[in-house]
Amino acid sequence: MKIQTVRIRNFRTLKDVTIPFDSVTTFIGPNGAGKSTVLRALDWFFNGKPGSLTEEDCSFGATDEDIEVQITFADLTEKDREALGKYAPEGVGTFTAWKRRSPDGADVLSANAKGFPDFNGIKAAGGATAKRELYASLRRDRPELDLPAANTGPAVEQSMTTWEAAHTDQLLDAPEALQTNFFGFNSGGKMSGLFDFVLVTADLRASEESIDGKASIIGRILERSIDRTAADEAIAEIVAESRAKQQQVYEEKFKEQLGAITTQLNEVVTTYAPGRAITVSPAEVELKAPRTTFDVAVLDGTTETAVERQGHGFQRTLLISALQLLAQSGAASAEGIICLAIEEPELFQHPIQAQAFAKVLRSLAEDASKRIQVTYATHSPYFLEARHFHQIRRLTRSADEVPVVTVHCATVEIVKAKLNGTVDGDVVDRRLDHNVADQLAIALFANRAFLVEGTTESAVFYGIGDRTSPGALEAAGISIVPVGSKTSIPLAHAILESIGVPVYALFDADGGFETRAKAKNKKQEEIDRERNNHALENRRLMRYFGLPEEDFPPTTISDVAAILDDHLESFLSANWSEWITTCNSVEQDAGINLSKNQLAYRTATLRSGGVVPVMLTQILVKVEGK
Repeated sequence: MKIQTVRIRNFRTLKDVTIPFDSVTTFIGPNGAGKSTVLRALDWFFNGKPGSLTEEDCSFGATDEDIEVQITFADLTEKDREALGKYAPEGVGTFTAWKRRSPDGADVLSANAKGFPDFNGIKAAGGATAKRELYASLRRDRPELDLPAANTGPAVEQSMTTWEAAHTDQLLDAPEALQTNFFGFNSGGKMSGLFDFVLVTADLRASEESIDGKASIIGRILERSIDRTAADEAIAEIVAESRAKQQQVYEEKFKEQLGAITTQLNEVVTTYAPGRAITVSPAEVELKAPRTTFDVAVLDGTTETAVERQGHGFQRTLLISALQLLAQSGAASAEGIICLAIEEPELFQHPIQAQAFAKVLRSLAEDASKRIQVTYATHSPYFLEARHFHQIRRLTRSADEVPVVTVHCATVEIVKAKLNGTVDGDVVDRRLDHNVADQLAIALFANRAFLVEGTTESAVFYGIGDRTSPGALEAAGISIVPVGSKTSIPLAHAILESIGVPVYALFDADGGFETRAKAKNKKQEEIDRERNNHALENRRLMRYFGLPEEDFPPTTISDVAAILDDHLESFLSANWSEWITTCNSVEQDAGINLSKNQLAYRTATLRSGGVVPVMLTQILVKVEGK
C-alpha cells in the first residue's frame, strides 16, 4: 500500500492542509513555508514516541486544540488486507488512520474499521455478561436482522463478525483505537515490514538508527538489494532439522520421566474424578530463525571505522550509492513498501551527484517491483522535473498576522482544461516531454514568473533590472523564462498558474515578418503560408489570455500579457537608439558577431545611455504584480 493523501492539523506552521501524494512527491517553496514540517509530521505519525510533541508544536499557540495527522492509504495488496483485517475488508479500496495529540498531552492512534452501528455498544461493553445481555436485547428488538444465537462473550463476538462479513453493504466507518506501535520503522508492530516510513533529515547520519540498536537506513536499503531466496530455503532446512533433533531430545530425555509422572498423577486424580485421565508432555517451543540483518563499516586504508564516524557528505554519498545499487539490482522486492522521505536531498552533493541522485530516486519510485515511495523537500531544480509537475506540491505562506500555509498542486487534466480551445490534449502530452519541461524547473521555485519567447527578451529585461541594482529581478524572486516560441507560452503559463506561481507573459505579433521575408527573397506562396501561421498563433494566444482577437494586434499592455506589434529588436531600434549603438560597440570589442547573444544583450542593456523605453518599464511593473 502507498500513501494517497495526508491531512495535517494544528502542527507547527500547518494549521490545516490536505496534500495528495504520488509515487514521487516533491515539496517546494520558500524557507518557513512548511516543507520540512510536512515530513516531520509524517515522521511523528509513523515513528513518534508518546510524549515526543509538546504545546510548542501546536500551530500559533492553539494549545487547546488537537494536533492531528490523518493518512489515507491506497493500492492495498492481499498481504496488507490480511494484516489490516477489519480495517480493510474486501471491496474497500483505502485505509485511513489518524494520530492525535490531545491538549492534555496524550497520543492516540486510531483507524476506520467498517462496522455495523448497532453493534458499537455491544463491542464497547466491559464484560461477557454485559455483551450477552446487550446482544440478546438487540436480537429481540431487531428480529429482521436474523442474528444467530450466542450464549458466551466469545460467541457474541464471533456472531457479530460473521454477520458483518455477510452484510458489508450495511457497514459504516467507525473509528477504533490502534496499538501505539501499529506503524513504525522496525517497531515490530502490525504494519512493520508492510509499510515503513524512513525520514532522512538534513542533519541525519546514515547510520543514526543503528545507535539505538535498530537497523540502519543504509542496512535496510541494502537488504532490498540482496536476493534472500536461497539463504531462506537453507535456513528453513536448518530449522526443520533442529525441530527433528528437538523431538529426539524429548524422546530420549523426557519420555520415561513424563510417563512415570503421568501414571502417578492419574492414580491420584482417579480417586477424585473417576473416569478422567491426564497426560503430561513437553510444550512445543517454536523454533524461528532470526531475520538476517547487515552491518556496514568503512575501510579507511586498512582501518575499519563505523559509518557514524564519517562526515555528512560521505554518509550522503553512501546513502546514494546504496539506493543506486538497489535501482540497478534485478531482483524484485518481496518486502513491503518503504516510504523514503528526504529533507534537502541536494545537501553535500555537487551538481553532477545531485542530478544522479534525483534520477536514482525517480527510477526506484517508478519501478513497481522495488516497492518504494519517495518524497522530499528541496530547493534544487535538479530534483524537480517540470514534465512531472503533477507531482509537485508548492507551499506558500501568507503575510497575515496568523500566517496561513497553502498547498498548491495541479494535475495534467486541470492544465488541459485551462488550455481547452487553445492547445489540443495530445499536443500538451508531446510538449511536456520536450521544450516546455526543460525551461520551467527554476520558474516553479519563483515568487513570480515572466514568460518570453527567447533568450533575447530575457537578457534585455534582466539587464533593465540590473540598471536599478545588479540582480534586482532575481533578488525579488522573479524568474524570466524563455520558452522557445510563442506557441509554447500557453502551456507554460497554464502549468505555472495551476501550481500557484503568479505569471505574466510577453509575445511578438511579428507584424513586420513580410518585410523581412521579402528581403530574403521568399516566394509569395511561402509568405502567405507564414502570414497564416502568425495570424493563427496570435489569435490563439489572445483567446487564451481573454483578449480581443486580431490577426496582427498592435503593441499592447494588459493585466495578463503584453504584445509587441513586431518583435523586441525592432521595438528597441525604434525607441532606444542608444541600445543599438551599445550593442554594436560590445560586438566590436568582442571581435565576433554577437547577434542574439544573451550575455551581449544583457551587457548592452546595462551599459546603454538614454532612458529605458516607458513600455518596457511598464511591463516590468506588471511582472512585479504592482
